[in-house]
Amino acid sequence: MQDDDFSIFWRNDAHAQGLFCDLLARSEQDAYDDAFLMQLAAYREAAPTSERADIFAAKYLLHHGDAENAAVCAERAREKRPLNYEIWKILAVAYKALYREMDSIDMQGLAYGLYLAPKLALSLTPSNLQEGLGRLTIALGHSLYAPTSESRAYVENGALCFRHDVFLGEALPLTMPAGSARFWSAVYTENAFLSDHSRLMEGLRHQESFIGYGHRDFLFDLQKATEVRGTAKIELPPGEEAILPIAGTVINQPLSVTTESLGTKEAYLGKWAFSFFRFSESATLHASEDAPYAVGTPIRLGHDPQRRKLVLNLFVDGLSWAVARSYAATHLPNVMRFFSRGVIFDQHFSTSEYTLPAHPAIETGYYPHHTQIFNEKAGYELPLHMTTIAEQMKAQGYYCAAPLASTHGVSHGVMRGFDRLIATGWTLNSVNAVDSAIRHLTAFDEADLFLFLHINDAHPYDALDFKFDTAVETHIPLAERIFNQKAPASAVRLPSLYIHQEQYLERIRQVDRNLGQLLSYLEQHFNEDEYLVNLYSDHGISIFNRNNTDAVDVISENSTCAAWMMRGAGVPEGRIVHDLTSTVDIYPTLGHLCGFPVNDDIDGCLPAIFGGTARDAAYSMSMFPGQTYKLAVRNHGHVLRLETREVLDEDGTVDFTDARVRIYPRGHELDENYAEDSADLRKFFYPRARDFVREIANNGEFWPAMRAARPTWFGGQL
Repeated sequence: MQDDDFSIFWRNDAHAQGLFCDLLARSEQDAYDDAFLMQLAAYREAAPTSERADIFAAKYLLHHGDAENAAVCAERAREKRPLNYEIWKILAVAYKALYREMDSIDMQGLAYGLYLAPKLALSLTPSNLQEGLGRLTIALGHSLYAPTSESRAYVENGALCFRHDVFLGEALPLTMPAGSARFWSAVYTENAFLSDHSRLMEGLRHQESFIGYGHRDFLFDLQKATEVRGTAKIELPPGEEAILPIAGTVINQPLSVTTESLGTKEAYLGKWAFSFFRFSESATLHASEDAPYAVGTPIRLGHDPQRRKLVLNLFVDGLSWAVARSYAATHLPNVMRFFSRGVIFDQHFSTSEYTLPAHPAIETGYYPHHTQIFNEKAGYELPLHMTTIAEQMKAQGYYCAAPLASTHGVSHGVMRGFDRLIATGWTLNSVNAVDSAIRHLTAFDEADLFLFLHINDAHPYDALDFKFDTAVETHIPLAERIFNQKAPASAVRLPSLYIHQEQYLERIRQVDRNLGQLLSYLEQHFNEDEYLVNLYSDHGISIFNRNNTDAVDVISENSTCAAWMMRGAGVPEGRIVHDLTSTVDIYPTLGHLCGFPVNDDIDGCLPAIFGGTARDAAYSMSMFPGQTYKLAVRNHGHVLRLETREVLDEDGTVDFTDARVRIYPRGHELDENYAEDSADLRKFFYPRARDFVREIANNGEFWPAMRAARPTWFGGQL
C-alpha cells in the first residue's frame, strides 16, 4: 500500500477498490450468483482484513435464505465495525428470522436512530414488551444523559410511540456482564424527606424543558439492585456484616425486616429513593406484592491486607497540563503540594479532544477506534470483553462507587462496573464532589473503596450563552467583557477570548481550593500505604491557542496535553516524569498498582517509572463523523500532523488518499515556516502513523446508503 522509501504516506489499493465497486453494483441489483461469489473470493484475497468482505458474504447468504450463517458473517464484521448501517440492516433481518427478537430490536434501533430507516418492525409479546421497548430506547441513541431520554419508546392503543421521559423506579436496560445486576434508577436523597424529589419528578419527567435542560442540575442515584415483589432473602455468612441499599416505589412504603435476633420489625421506604440498612445476620425482607421494591448489592464490610483501603480516581475534566503547568504554583498550590510527594507526568497526552471518546479510552486502555465510542448519536455500548477499571476493581473485592459522576455516557457502558453512581448532567463542581466524597468515606469507612469523582469546574463553555463566575465578571475590563460573537461554538472550538481564559484560571483555582480539603482529609485519616490517589484529565482546551481565528486547532498541545498525577502505595515519591505517556496508560498502571490483570491487546502500556517501557510516541486524534479526521503523533522533539481531505463516515472510517501530512518541531505545530522534512523523520513517523490509522482507513470504499443520509457532509456525492 505504501512505498518502502517513505516517499508517500498513503496509497489506496486500486485493485481491491475495483473489486469492491463491482460487488457493490452486483448487490444493488440483487445479483447474488456464482459470479458474485467469484468476485467475493477475489476481494477477500485482495483485502483479507476488511470487514466489507464479510458484509457482502452476509448479504449473499441472507438473499439465499441462510439467516444463521448470514448472522455469523455479519457479527464478525460488526466486531470490526460496530457502527455500520449495512451490518445493522443485515442483522436486524437475520436475528428476526432466527427468533432473536431482542437482538433484532437492538439493530433496528441503531439503524432507525441515525437514519430513520428502515421502518421499525417489532414483534413483542406482553412478557418481553418492557424489555424490548427499553432496549429500543437505548439503541436509538437518544438517551445520552441516562436515565433521561429524549425519545423513550412506549405502546399506546397498540401503536409504537415516543416521548420525553426518565427511567425512574426501574432498571436501566443496559447490557451487563453475567452475574451483575443492572442499575436501578432512583433520585438522590441525603438528609432530606425521602419522597420529595420523587413527587417533583412525577410532574417533570415528560416535560421537554426538563429532559432538554432541567435535568442538568438534578442528582440521580443509580445503584446495582434487583427489583422484588413480596419476599426477599438476605443470606449473610456468620461473623460477616454488610450494608444493604433498599429503595421503595411508593411513598412511605412499609417493609418488614425479620432476623433471628430481632424478630420482625417494620421500616419505611421512600419512593424511588435508596436507604441503607446494616445487617450482621441473615434476614428476610417482605413488602406487599402490590408494589415492588429494589434490593441493592450488599456492601461487604471488612478490610483485606491485599487491597488498599482507598483507591481514588479524580477525573478533572478539561484540565490542560500544557496550560496549567505555567500556573501550577499560583493556581494549584494544594494539588501540587499533595502530588509533589508522588509522581507527576509532565508529557501526558489524551487520545482525543473531548470527553465522549476520551473517557472510555481511560477506562479500558483502548484507543477510541477500538472502543468505537466516538459517535454521540449512536446508542452503542462498550463490548463486554473490554473490561473497565471499575469492573477490575470490583473483581478485586472493592466497593466501587462514584460519589459524583456524569450521566453523560452511562448508556455507553463505560460506568457499568460501579455499584453506585450519584450522577448528574451538569452539577459536577468540585464543591459538591468533595462534600459527596467525604460523606461517602465517612459512611463506608469499614469497606475497601474504589471511588471515582468527575469534576468539571475547569471545563470551558461558550461565552455567548454562559454565566461566568462573578469574580471573573467583576475584575475584567469592559472591553474584554463585551465581545462580538454571532454564533455559538462547541467547547473544543472556543475562540481565545480573554474572558474564556480568565474564567478557566479562576475555575482551576476553585478546583484546587476544594480538592485541597479532600486531600487534607485523606492525609489525616489514612496512612500513606493505605491509599492510592490518581488525578487525571481527559483532554485540554483550545482557548489559550496562539491562533485567534476561527480555525481552532482541536488537537494542539493545549487541547490534548492532559494532567496525570499519582500518590500513595506503590508510587515513587517526588518524581516528575518527562517520558511520553498517554491516557490509555492509566489502565495498565492501575492494574500494576492494584493487582488486576491487563489484557495483552490493550493500547496502553506501563510507564517506565513503574517497571514498564517508555513510549516512543504519543497519539492524539479527532474522530468526529462529518468532520475531517485529524491525527497528531508526538515524540519529544517533533510532531507529525495529519488531516484527511475527506470527512469521517458515520462508521468511523475515512479515505486517507491525499491526506495532508506535515512534520513540525514541537512548539510550532501547523506553522508552515517551521515544517521539516527528512528521510529520518519520515522513517520514524510514517510507519507509526500508518499502523495507527490502518483500521480507520476505508481504501476509498464506502456504502452509498450511509452517505445518502448525510448529503451535506459529502457534497451530495454518492
